[in-house]
Amino acid sequence: MKSYAPLVTLAAVVALGAGFLVANTMSQRAATETSTAALVDPTAGDTAPSTVVDLGRLAPQAAPEAAPKAGSDAAAAPAVAEKAYAGWTSGRELSVAIAVKDGRAVGYVCDGAATEAWLEGVLSGDQLSLTSKDGATTITGTANEASSAGTVTAGGQEWSFEAEGVAAPAGLYEGRADVRGVATRVGWVVTGDGEVTGVASAAGERRPAPVLDPARPGAVVLDGVPVEVTSLDGGSAVIRR
Repeated sequence: MKSYAPLVTLAAVVALGAGFLVANTMSQRAATETSTAALVDPTAGDTAPSTVVDLGRLAPQAAPEAAPKAGSDAAAAPAVAEKAYAGWTSGRELSVAIAVKDGRAVGYVCDGAATEAWLEGVLSGDQLSLTSKDGATTITGTANEASSAGTVTAGGQEWSFEAEGVAAPAGLYEGRADVRGVATRVGWVVTGDGEVTGVASAAGERRPAPVLDPARPGAVVLDGVPVEVTSLDGGSAVIRR
């Protein structure tokens, strides 16, 4: 019996070691599973923040309404369909005539002697904006059924202006004539009280316009030559292209 004791003791040691090995393996496996669960489950641990969103709990949100586009038809609709205006700058430096039609605008400014300019532009809402061909003369302001007011810039200077809404025969007039083989153009501003101011231009030279009687436009003569006179509205083309 004593001869078997060492073998029994060795077997017991082996069994005990195997038991520790199995226990250690199971402990490591449990630790691994716990760590993996902590990574998968955002609620595991005391400090791990949740990044999981339950989309099923979110109430659907209505799409925001589109803002009205700038320059829409409603915003750009002219405040006045068709009208003519005539008046002066604040110190009567220049007479001013403007005609609008369907959102288009034409204008003329002159001093009755040697300064003049033809302008074209637009009426957007109640806002007027007109420019001469060379950009040196501008009219900006507002317009309604009763009047137009704003600013005239010309020759590097600036003046405020006021022009009342007028009916024919007041308004803006243009004259054309061939004087001694030279094309001549005339512009007139006729105010509501009948005051007439104009300038004639030929070959780059300007001078006071011939007398215009709005009641008899066909009677205008320049240097003995009949002048063809036309009353202009906002649809007329006044800048040569």
